[in-house]
Amino acid sequence: MQSKFLVRLSALLFTALFLCPPASTVTAADKPPLRAGDVSPIVALRDLNGAVVRFPANYRGKVVILHFWKGGCSSCREELPGMESLYTKYRGQGLAILAVNIGQRRDIVERLVRSFGVSYTFLLDIDKEMAKRYDVVALPTTYLIDRSGVIRYRFLGSANLDLLRKRVLSML
Repeated sequence: MQSKFLVRLSALLFTALFLCPPASTVTAADKPPLRAGDVSPIVALRDLNGAVVRFPANYRGKVVILHFWKGGCSSCREELPGMESLYTKYRGQGLAILAVNIGQRRDIVERLVRSFGVSYTFLLDIDKEMAKRYDVVALPTTYLIDRSGVIRYRFLGSANLDLLRKRVLSML
């Protein structure tokens, strides 16, 4: 039994080391992936009201939680209402939340947002351009961006709300 385990472990390690690209690979645009300390890429998307939102320009001077999500992602749907408590508590101190939906139609997103009962801004990334510029490879992905538009933290997968709160407080 132990030898079968070792054979499987060896196969997994071989696959991980030689067949899977390392996390630091260059993206399709031949640029290194975003890291803490990088300036946020400039994008313009429409919100649910149809207004154009330019990021980070429209959010200078604010700490921004930039949350990439999709309706079919159960972790995403759980996190969005949880972030509302952060937003209502700290928006007066300069916190903004932008929930960027990736690839879904406006009517679907509007229905989901109503069911969440949240009040922060939702953006539509229908062509997935913003997701590409922010190196979103898994959902949810959350960035924490400082008042100058510099990326400070990136959370891949579910973001622990207590940790997110601590990080936000350190930046406000």
